Parts: sequence; C-alpha cells; structure tokens
Amino acid sequence: MVAKGAPRIEPQSSKYYYRRSRLKGDQTLRAVGVGIAAGLAAFYIARIVFSRTPLVAPEETSRAPKRLRGPNTGGA
Repeated sequence: MVAKGAPRIEPQSSKYYYRRSRLKGDQTLRAVGVGIAAGLAAFYIARIVFSRTPLVAPEETSRAPKRLRGPNTGGA
C-alpha cells in the first residue's frame, strides 16, 4: 500500500487555478436541450437499426428447414 505523502506545494510563481461557477438558468436549459437531443438521436438510430428488413425473404422462411444429414439408421 502506498503511504500518504505530504501535500504538494505549488511554487509561488504559479498563480493559475480553475474555479468552476454555478450554471445559470439559460446555460442549464441549453445543457438539458443538448442531452435530450442526443437521447432522441440515439433512439432514432437504434430504431432504424432494429427495424431494418431481414436479409431472408419471407417466402423462404416459411419452408421447412433443409436437413443436413440423412436419416439415422441405428447402429452401434
């Protein structure tokens, strides 16, 4: 297990810091709108992918499946 070390001390010349402010009403509304649009786009693409036409024609699927082996004649 790694032991906890002392906190890092920033050099005095480094005055850069990142402060995140709260979102305002219009920014929150935009973020929600982008989320809804992304969800609708994903739903639309999934719906297209899952509802595409099958590769086998319907009249071919109604036939009995082909047998790959002959009838079992018994034996050992």
